[in-house]
Amino acid sequence: MKILNASRTQFRSASEAVPQNEAYGASVRTYFESEASFWRSIYVGEDVYAVIYQDRQAAVLSQVDRLALPTGARVLDIGCGAGLTSVSLAQRGFAVDAMDVASRMLEETRALARHSRVAEKVRASTGDVCHLPFPDSTFHLVVALGVLPWLRSFDRPVREMARVLRSGGYLIITVDNRWRMHELFDPFAWLSRAKHGLTHCLGRRRERPQTPVCRRSSIRETDALLQHASLRRIWSTTLGFGPFWFPQHFLPPSFGVTLHRALQNCAARGVPIIRTTGAHYIVLAEKAGKTPPLKSRAVPYVAAYGHAAY
Repeated sequence: MKILNASRTQFRSASEAVPQNEAYGASVRTYFESEASFWRSIYVGEDVYAVIYQDRQAAVLSQVDRLALPTGARVLDIGCGAGLTSVSLAQRGFAVDAMDVASRMLEETRALARHSRVAEKVRASTGDVCHLPFPDSTFHLVVALGVLPWLRSFDRPVREMARVLRSGGYLIITVDNRWRMHELFDPFAWLSRAKHGLTHCLGRRRERPQTPVCRRSSIRETDALLQHASLRRIWSTTLGFGPFWFPQHFLPPSFGVTLHRALQNCAARGVPIIRTTGAHYIVLAEKAGKTPPLKSRAVPYVAAYGHAAY
């Protein structure tokens, strides 16, 4: 299927280093300009890869609903993509600034906002997450889904997100989990990594055009990053189990979705190993301030997608 084939090209081995030059930023922008339709279609797909992204968005929006933010609260959606999250936030009564590096993504966001009749609540614009074009303490909530993995460094972007948050405001981010189950226990993934490492050691790596590489991070590294930016983690979970190689190639697509759901339920119950090996690590954090903490204002979403950190 198209989505599964695309997933193979998007994510390379975690052992490959993210290029450290300006051309990489341009390659990310070019990639998303060319793949806008793919990132729109993934939210209506039915295979396990698509379902994981749909579940990720659902988990994040469930947390937003439990924050009890006031109507008209200002929200920044960084890396808005095709605009589904931005529009969902606007439909909840928030004033949304949608930001992306790809003009086609912004066009998709504006079109969806008009179609959903919330255009007056969504302002879409280009921007650099390392230099956010907003004053300090502007937003009640900042959301960055699938943004950090495409960046060369996490520290400055997270500090910028914290800067534009109001005291007592919230940040929701996702990172690609380095220790993801469907690769840890996939012999073909290990063979691919070994082949890449051997090729690199022998100096036989071919020159090729620079393409985006998703950077992965451990849960511990991500939590330390938030703490360094003076953000308090109040909820987190890992999410996404698959696609596993054998079911993907030899069993119906529905089996992969069923397996993902079963493992996700185990993660939600706190089963050791499983709870920390989802493909995505989702974190809700709070900026220190006078606003009462989430615990006293809303019930955290625990049943299906993880555990509160307090």
